[in-house]
Amino acid sequence: MTEETTAVEGTAQAQEQKAPGLSLNDILGVVQIIDVVTQRGAIKGEELVAVGTLRERFVAFLRHAKEQGQNIELPPSMNNASAADATAQ
Repeated sequence: MTEETTAVEGTAQAQEQKAPGLSLNDILGVVQIIDVVTQRGAIKGEELVAVGTLRERFVAFLRHAKEQGQNIELPPSMNNASAADATAQ
């Protein structure tokens, strides 16, 4: 029983040390996935507004991080003015 308790405590400590995280590259990956699936027609018309709004919020976040000095390379598809408009709202 003591061995089981020790193993459970060790697992709990390992999980605390490995807190889930989200990097700027993860967010960049999501934006790129959204671009690909919309180009392929995988999103229904009624879903486009919600997906597009989320994409623009991600892009605005990435732009802000870059402006704050984060080392992230934004692809040309993220260099339009619509994301800047979304952050003004």
